Amino acid sequence: MARIAVIGAGAFGTALAIYSHSVGHDVRVWCFEQELPGLIRDKGENEPYLPGNPIDPAIEFSNDIAAVMAGADLVLIMCPSSHVRNTSKAIAPYMPAGILIASAAKGIENGTLQLMSQVLAETLPAHIDNLAYLSGPSFAKDLAAGLPTNIACAANDYQVALQVQDLLHSPRLRVYTSDDVIGVELGGAVKNIIAIACGASDALGMGASAHASLMTRGLAEITRLGVALGADPITFLGLAGVGDLVLTCTCDLSRNRTFGKRLAGRETPDDILSSQRAVAEGYVTVKAVHALKQKMNVDMPITDAVYRVCYEGSAFREEAVNLSSRDKKDEFQGMRGR
Repeated sequence: MARIAVIGAGAFGTALAIYSHSVGHDVRVWCFEQELPGLIRDKGENEPYLPGNPIDPAIEFSNDIAAVMAGADLVLIMCPSSHVRNTSKAIAPYMPAGILIASAAKGIENGTLQLMSQVLAETLPAHIDNLAYLSGPSFAKDLAAGLPTNIACAANDYQVALQVQDLLHSPRLRVYTSDDVIGVELGGAVKNIIAIACGASDALGMGASAHASLMTRGLAEITRLGVALGADPITFLGLAGVGDLVLTCTCDLSRNRTFGKRLAGRETPDDILSSQRAVAEGYVTVKAVHALKQKMNVDMPITDAVYRVCYEGSAFREEAVNLSSRDKKDEFQGMRGR
């Protein structure tokens, strides 16, 4: 049994806490919201973020970072990507040498255009050799309910990925190891943008063929950017690439797909964001990815379209016409060095 500190009490952080406790670990969860620990104790579930999933009272939810971190063998960073820098700075003083750290935050930081691995390398420099990154097709509700789930765990030091795998792997959550941190992180971040486009396509009644094409060409965009940043293109055929893309683009539980559907219905981003508690990461991430792809000179037309809808007031139907009217292309341009 290990002691696990979960940093972030959103849906996935709560689900991973429930799961980790179920396989025998001692689990503590840090909550940002002051009222949340008391609410969870009273209700027996995380009603705001993961309703309907009972939480064992042995799982401690707390606002006290020091208490949550005390004696931890593994720290799981589960906060939204936009909060990773400040949150990791806050927990840094409580981390002993040699502690394992795994991040499931999916996104790219606005302004710096850094992946979460680059952010954590800056905020947790003493622990840079013990960092790992989790991604893959894993809805919180499925994980909390004990349904079969698979994820990828990547680390620059492969032994670290193996150690995290040893702690989290079970027949219900299969953890596959990787040494491609960039690929695993990027797949998890950019697929949310493609899911917004797919949700819009479905809302506009463009059909299953268009949906499938958006997913496939979206994967091409992810791969092009990944190759430009040094990722292994094979990674995007795995759980953090195709796997996460399929889940996020096809299921109604996806916040990003739902966000796209509502945008296509002419709701504004501000109206949608104000009506939901959980973050649609794709809305935040598309701003950074749009800037990053310009910096790297990578062709990402679907990303461009989602950016214009989210931040420039364009309409998805207009963007669909623009995408369909582009010049003819080689299917694998930018993915194999030519």
